Amino acid sequence: MNLKLLLLLTLFPAGAYSQHRIEGNVIDKEQKALPYASVRLLKTDSTYVSGMTTDSLGYYRFANIASNGYLLAFSTIGYKPQVIPVTVRNADVTVPTVTLESDDVMLGEIVVKGSSFIRKDDRVLVIPDKQQIKHAGTGYDLLYNLMIPGIDVDRIRGTVSTLGGDVTLYIDGRQAEYREVQSLRPQDIKQVEYYDVPTGKYANDVASINYITKRYKTGGYISLDGKQSIGYLNGDYNIVAKLAHNNTSYTLFAGHTMNDYDGTRNDNREHFVFTDYEVDRRSSTLENRVKNNSQYVQLNVSNQNKKRTLLGKVSFVRSDAPDNYSRDWLEYSGGYTMSRESYKRTEQSGINPKIELYGYFNLPKKQYIEAKVSGSYSDNDYYYTYDENEYSTMTNTEESMYMLRGDLNYGIQLKHHNSLAILATHYHNTSLSHYRGDNPSRQHLWTGQSLLLVEYSQNFGKKLSFKFAPGLSSLVYKLHGSEAVNQFSPRIRLSLIYRPANKHQIRFNGIVGNNMPVISYLNNAEQNIDSLQVKRGNPQLETSRFGILNAIYSGQFGRFNLQAAVNYEGGNHLTTQDFYIENNKLVKSYRSDVTLHALTGVLSLSCKITDNLRVKLDGNYFYANMSKGFNDDLSSLSGKAQIDYYWKDFSFSLYGKSKLKETDRELIYVYHPASYGLFASWSHKGWRIEAGTENPFTKHSKWKYVVNRDIYNYTNYEISRTYQQTGYVKVAYTFDFGRKTSRDKNDVDRSINSAIMKVN
Repeated sequence: MNLKLLLLLTLFPAGAYSQHRIEGNVIDKEQKALPYASVRLLKTDSTYVSGMTTDSLGYYRFANIASNGYLLAFSTIGYKPQVIPVTVRNADVTVPTVTLESDDVMLGEIVVKGSSFIRKDDRVLVIPDKQQIKHAGTGYDLLYNLMIPGIDVDRIRGTVSTLGGDVTLYIDGRQAEYREVQSLRPQDIKQVEYYDVPTGKYANDVASINYITKRYKTGGYISLDGKQSIGYLNGDYNIVAKLAHNNTSYTLFAGHTMNDYDGTRNDNREHFVFTDYEVDRRSSTLENRVKNNSQYVQLNVSNQNKKRTLLGKVSFVRSDAPDNYSRDWLEYSGGYTMSRESYKRTEQSGINPKIELYGYFNLPKKQYIEAKVSGSYSDNDYYYTYDENEYSTMTNTEESMYMLRGDLNYGIQLKHHNSLAILATHYHNTSLSHYRGDNPSRQHLWTGQSLLLVEYSQNFGKKLSFKFAPGLSSLVYKLHGSEAVNQFSPRIRLSLIYRPANKHQIRFNGIVGNNMPVISYLNNAEQNIDSLQVKRGNPQLETSRFGILNAIYSGQFGRFNLQAAVNYEGGNHLTTQDFYIENNKLVKSYRSDVTLHALTGVLSLSCKITDNLRVKLDGNYFYANMSKGFNDDLSSLSGKAQIDYYWKDFSFSLYGKSKLKETDRELIYVYHPASYGLFASWSHKGWRIEAGTENPFTKHSKWKYVVNRDIYNYTNYEISRTYQQTGYVKVAYTFDFGRKTSRDKNDVDRSINSAIMKVN
């Protein structure tokens, strides 16, 4: 036996059984890491051996490589490919850093012949083609054009959602707000990462989209864009100016929006069950006016090199909604019968200065630290009056709100593509509100949340991986004069991913977590709504707990991309509206004892029929059952379609949505009407002109809102001017000077946070 073994060892060279590693990293000429670059290991005759992409820090590693001579081929969009020889001689090989040179070819000139959807272990790389980039004016436009199955993009309102909730958006790994993505220049986007199984720094997201951009070092640009609705006054105008030199760039953003039009028309039918009698009331809008405007300005200063990225932002936002009113005709019956007019008026204004500091640091041994701290102050005013014959009520509220938030993330890439990430977050809000009028009061509320999440990712070969992310959440909120609500809860996220083939994936996810109630509910303020109703807060609402289980299949079949999913969500202590009778008035407040069970089924398909014609189809089934607080259920079947066509400098898009039933966070049933629309755009050099319309042949599209409780129910039919035969024209122009520079990130958040309990 020993003789046979000795003979085998003699006949076979050591290289036949000795296995080693080849590893290294890839950078550009500015010494910056090149993430997700393609690295192929070839034999000296160019026969393919293995392939991968570099990680987020530009590193790669091939394991179990026999001693021999090889070629390493490096390539990525926007850079010249490079091939270098490597020899493995009975030892691991660390390849010297590879530097790729820019080929100065804009991505918009690249035609992707193969599939633009590339499935990786934890994400899908989506490479935009020439048509999709040319005919997009914003980051939302490009995401809309990509037609990613399972992703719903509202390019006009700037929302992105998927099964289970909203998608978190990032640019070059840094979380982005609406304005940041809205002003992102598609020509500067190399590729898009879709994390359908968020991991590492994205571990706390439902799903993540990361735009990877091209970077330029010298020059600048000035960009102007304006959007104006047709038929009513609705405008959005912005200017961006950027100057870059070496590693430092300065960017100034400014913008103005305005609205002035006839607002919502309501036909509201209510039924009140008071102690001694019942009342029916029908309210019909005679006149409604919506008027508001907002302005913002922001300065960004960033500095980047190979080892770190630093960013500082200072912004100021102002909003004003003066003289918004509604005049209605009221008809009472039941306990008493009469008809009369009512007049309701609201005014709101606010300012919000904010500062943010951000840093990302590459550490040795494939580690990173990311830190962000931000603080803001809001000064808000809210005014409400209601008149109905002899009855009159008034509320005037002034609020000062302070916000501080800090985030710290650490990650390390381990052997065999396993990884560990630690995410820590804390935020704190303090609100000081003074209510004047019929029910004066002072409200001093502070809320805080701390979250710690640890995620470990383990691969089992090439087809199976497992992600385990336990965490802890601490929620605290207290209203002055009331007892504090304090909850310390575990959180956990589990994912099992199976890849039966290169372009197919099946994943199972489980999530357990908790949520804080909306801060504007956490008070003991009281406001009169009208002659029959009072609104009141509740400072003792409990935090909700929820659990999610889902199974999702994703696959590619030639030109087709498919996603099929089933999702279950259960929760208790959900915050909903509460109704009770007090002193012959209906009190509208909030409760947190409702249990929810919801089941969703989704089928999404996109297809690149030709280079010029693309189609996306979505079907959705939803069922929900509510219990404990009250018992009810809801089911809905809906669908959506999108057709895009590109021709030279023009693009055309047609879309439609079927009717939809859903329930909102307060368990109000909402019935959406069917909607449809189209838009066309012309893009040439620095110019882009777009015109579109929604519901062009519909005059009376109605939304329906329903609440049904023992002591109160209503059905409200709503006709909004913004959803009836609307049209718009949008014009954008960008002037580049010096070398072209990447479109900077306009992340001005125009929203102003507030804890005021508002009547409307």
